This record gives sequence, C-alpha cells and structure tokens, in this order.
Amino acid sequence: MKIETLKAARIGVFAALYAALSLIPISVFIGAPSFLTLNLIITPVIAILLTPFEAFLSSLFGGTIAFYVAPLQAMFGPFTILLPVAGSTFGSLAFHQGKKGGVAAACFLLIAVSSYLVKNFPFPYFVVPHLTATLLALVATSRKMTPISLRTPTFAFVSTMCEQGMMMIFAVHLLGLPWQVFVGILPLMVCERLVGTIGATLLAAPLMSIASKNV
Repeated sequence: MKIETLKAARIGVFAALYAALSLIPISVFIGAPSFLTLNLIITPVIAILLTPFEAFLSSLFGGTIAFYVAPLQAMFGPFTILLPVAGSTFGSLAFHQGKKGGVAAACFLLIAVSSYLVKNFPFPYFVVPHLTATLLALVATSRKMTPISLRTPTFAFVSTMCEQGMMMIFAVHLLGLPWQVFVGILPLMVCERLVGTIGATLLAAPLMSIASKNV
C-alpha cells in the first residue's frame, strides 16, 4: 500500500509540475498562434525519474490539465496532449528498459523522421537532431553508461527529441507546414531542445541523488 501511494504521489506531483510550467511561455511556435512553454524541461525529468507506466500516466494527466489551464500552449488542439506522452514514455523506456527500450525509442524517432521526409524531403537537415537522438538511444542502451553525468543528459536529449518528433509529425500532417517553414524553425527548435536537455539534466541529477540516498 505504501509503495502504491508513493507511485501515485510521484505521478501527481510531476503532472502538476508539468501543468504549472505550461503557464510560462519561452518561445513562439511558427505556423500556429501558440507558444512553447517551460514544461519542455519536465518531460525528460519525468522520463528519467519515473518508470514507463508512471511516466505515461503523469504526462497524460499533466498534458490534459495543461490543455485546459494553458490553452495558448495547445498548438495542435487536443493532440497536444500526446507531445509529453511520447517524450516521457519513450524516454523512460530508453532509460529504464535497456536495449529493448532504446530500440523502442529509436523506432519511434525513425517513424517521426520518415513522416517528415515523406512530405518535406527538400529540407532534410531538420531531422539531423532526431537522427542523432536515434543513434544515442541505441548506443547508450547497448552498453552500460555508468557515469550519471553521461546518462542523464543523454537520455534527457533522447526524451526531448521524442517529444519534438511527435510535434514534427503533427506540424507536417496536421498543420500541413511546408518545408520552407522548417528552415526558420530549425534554429529555434535546436535552442528549445538544448534548453529542455540542459534544464532537465540540472533538475533530474540532484533529484536522483537525493532519491538514491533515501533508498
């Protein structure tokens, strides 16, 4: 009972944190009258600290709450809820499930890359970060990366790129953004994902250290 209560508390806390940070815009979203918000640093934290099932529930609840309390961040309407779900779930699979989880995250990223290239192949450079994350997901889980200083930023990047991969799918196939728009989006996207990776690393690393001391 105590363990189940702890799991529920973790899910609730991170869901609330995701929703709260959805109120803080950090960048415009080109192609829709919406904003990307500071919640992008929480998705990788959820992936690293929670199990895949907990990460799925936490991001689902957090994304749903954010959809209602911060409508300006919902650039894809209700489908926006799937952005943190994809990032946290696949990121958690890669971090916690070893090689199988890394393959799952890599497969999702390759699906996202393929969905982009099918329509926007004249500008293939946009998916370079996604392909980098794909490679990292496979390499980092194929052999043990023991230093926490390497594991945390690596999987934070994989997680945030999985979130962006879902965003990319919707931007191409839901909003129908042409390849020319992605030329302008690319530098913003790189900056946003670096913020997500660095911010999540700075937040997750001490939390993991505290958790390990309490075990």
